[in-house]
Amino acid sequence: MTDTDTTLDPALEFVFETRVDFTPDRCIFGPLPDGSSQGFTPTCGGTVYGPRLQGRVVPGSGADFAHVRADGVIEIRSHYLLEADDGTRIYINNNGYLVPAGPNPVVVDGTVQPAYFRFTPTFRVPAGPHDWMNRTLIIGAGQRRSNPDHSIFRYFAVR
Repeated sequence: MTDTDTTLDPALEFVFETRVDFTPDRCIFGPLPDGSSQGFTPTCGGTVYGPRLQGRVVPGSGADFAHVRADGVIEIRSHYLLEADDGTRIYINNNGYLVPAGPNPVVVDGTVQPAYFRFTPTFRVPAGPHDWMNRTLIIGAGQRRSNPDHSIFRYFAVR
């Protein structure tokens, strides 16, 4: 049976991008009992820009917590605050995976990019013009950058 109802077909809408700046205080420790390591990288600011959200990353509001598995895959757990241009504070929790570069790495602005850097953020937003983020599935993709140390995250609403 073929159904031509396209309401089941998801589409992606670009909603915003962030540049998250990191302090030089990266910390990684291990090995842990399972052969993995734990990492911690504090954020120190950044910017938010796009068609649905503009603002900044609140300095000192969080960090990336990276669980570096024995197979080299990094499980990302990032927590920090965004602040929209209208002053609304937005909590973001990014969860995802970073797979290190393979044998033919892609280089962007002098930085070797991971083979895979994807995540599913969740948001906590007060009632108001940005509360659509509380009820919208959003996915993201990332790129690493250096000089200075930062990441670019691009976010898409699943429609």
